[in-house]
Amino acid sequence: MISPVLLGAALLISFAVAAVTGASSVSVSMAPAIGSNSVGALRGALLVGVFGFAGAVAQGAAVTRGVGTEIVSGAITFEMGTVALVVIGLYVGLGIVAEHSIPVAFSTFGAVAGVGFAAGYAPNAGYWTLTLASWIGSGLAAVVLALGITLLIRRYVPRSSRSDRVIDKAVLFAGIVFSFIGGGSQVGLAVGPLVGTFENLGVGIVPLIVYGALGILVGSWVKSPVMLNAVGRHYASLGQRTSLAVLLTAIPMVQVIANVLGVPISYNHIIINSIAGCGIAGAGAGIDGRKFVGTLASWVATLIGSTATAYLLFRGVLLV
Repeated sequence: MISPVLLGAALLISFAVAAVTGASSVSVSMAPAIGSNSVGALRGALLVGVFGFAGAVAQGAAVTRGVGTEIVSGAITFEMGTVALVVIGLYVGLGIVAEHSIPVAFSTFGAVAGVGFAAGYAPNAGYWTLTLASWIGSGLAAVVLALGITLLIRRYVPRSSRSDRVIDKAVLFAGIVFSFIGGGSQVGLAVGPLVGTFENLGVGIVPLIVYGALGILVGSWVKSPVMLNAVGRHYASLGQRTSLAVLLTAIPMVQVIANVLGVPISYNHIIINSIAGCGIAGAGAGIDGRKFVGTLASWVATLIGSTATAYLLFRGVLLV
């Protein structure tokens, strides 16, 4: 029998991860619209919260089930899920303290894998192959797709005050769509480790997803205005057309990889490579080499570190 106190603690950690994800990852979808002055930060935060919540409820099942049932060969028990959530929260918290964006997708995958290995499970080879292929392939595809979209916009959308207004509205609309898709792709990172627990309690996955969606909503409304202003300044330097190219690249890729295939995906992974593709097209949006390498190193360190931390922590729980 699961202790109500421990279950409540696990749910609080899950809600906190969902809120941080809503404030940081999901809110990035509206940053280009903020940077281009298509919408103000407060209204942008409102839109992110509403559409992120709707997207999480409508499309969150794929990643939630992927995280909760596909990473390792056995069932994720309550104890395993709780330890995984503690590790996810730890890495997210370290990112906040260090003022460095920690990819929640990588820390979630690593944490669930770590507790699974500690419990004696094997990696689910098919899902691992799909996930790694998606991570590597999406990086390359983002560069190529962003390059092509940038060239198409340059060729077929002439510069004029009228076209600038159209681009402005397109950036806002794309931000709304991305918020919806982002909610679906991110909610499972916070609630996925508890899928087995809720199913054993006879509750099912839908209430769990709605709970995570509420966390995304709260995080978006409370904290994302600050994030939107900060990230929006970066997109302002890119310009409206480059921002639109980045969004048009990220929207279909996140939708297919996360909400169709059920693979946890990092926004930063796709967006950074999209910006690099725009830079190759001569859009003045190149990525600093040292920053790119540093970001890549942080992704790898997060994946390996969260796996090792979860493994050691759960082994410690077993010994106790």
